[in-house]
Amino acid sequence: MNIQARAPIVAAALLCAFAVAPAGAQQSAAPESRADAPPSRWQAQVDSLDEAFRSRMLTANEPRANWIAGQLDQGDIASQVRHFAAARVAAPDNKLYLATLATACMQPVRPPLPDCESVDRLADWATRDRDNGWPSLLLADRARQRGNAESMLADLQQAAAQPRFAEYWEAGSLEIWEAVRAMPVEGEQAAKLELAVMYAMARSLAWPNAARATCMGSAERTAAVRAACAELGAAMRERGSTWMSRLIGGRMAVANAASVETKAVADKQLAFVRDRIAACSRSTASILDGLESADGAARARSVEQWDTWLRREATLGEARACEERVAATSTAPSKVR
Repeated sequence: MNIQARAPIVAAALLCAFAVAPAGAQQSAAPESRADAPPSRWQAQVDSLDEAFRSRMLTANEPRANWIAGQLDQGDIASQVRHFAAARVAAPDNKLYLATLATACMQPVRPPLPDCESVDRLADWATRDRDNGWPSLLLADRARQRGNAESMLADLQQAAAQPRFAEYWEAGSLEIWEAVRAMPVEGEQAAKLELAVMYAMARSLAWPNAARATCMGSAERTAAVRAACAELGAAMRERGSTWMSRLIGGRMAVANAASVETKAVADKQLAFVRDRIAACSRSTASILDGLESADGAARARSVEQWDTWLRREATLGEARACEERVAATSTAPSKVR
């Protein structure tokens, strides 16, 4: 990761609370209005911490360190998968590690990687995380790529019926932050937070592309597929853990609306999601000022506020935690959906 190049967008990423733009490697990582933001005053410390952290993670062997090492080693899929598999085996009940290994093994590699060939990792995720819609969506896209229209439709319908859409992005952000913060290296806590943000920004997700390919691509969709996609989009919009999942779900519902009337309703509901994203950014903006403050006490308060916020996100999911925060910080009447 080019730490120097990412420095100007740290503040914008923080406005997104680590997860408003989780598909950062696939879409714009930060609002355009912040693209010309000045570099952080902590840039030199961030660079130094980055070097120390990478050395520490790449030589550690406990589950979290292996998972983070895989995130950092983005140029080598074989090394990534080895790290993710080590984390998955050492902590079999950790769904973040389960999901990460499954999505990493979706990448086409020749010859196939042993840790991906030994088990169908995507099916394993679906089996062990049954009430989560994401594995079924990814299975639908795999069926689409294999030309199995019947299985694709069944998997889309299965995904739409699930009560959760959790990519564990928030849990991953917290894992990174806790590891960076725990480094036995002297440094400004605000610099450590900025480093954790930049690591979080570098992660990518598989499900947005799967959602687009199965339900929003240019290829003709049958009436049954359009109906399943509309239902799935509505489910993602209402039950996605992150704002990205709710936003893409809203777009899916619009793209597959069965009539002018249902499209108008879907458009209105998508606008509501966008309104909530903006409200979330506003509710966290006040914390940002303290990170660049010359007052150490102000910086410490901001870091602790972000720590609290990340833990709440990891517990509730980004969207629900945001709605909770907005309700607590706003005196305006709630909008009716």
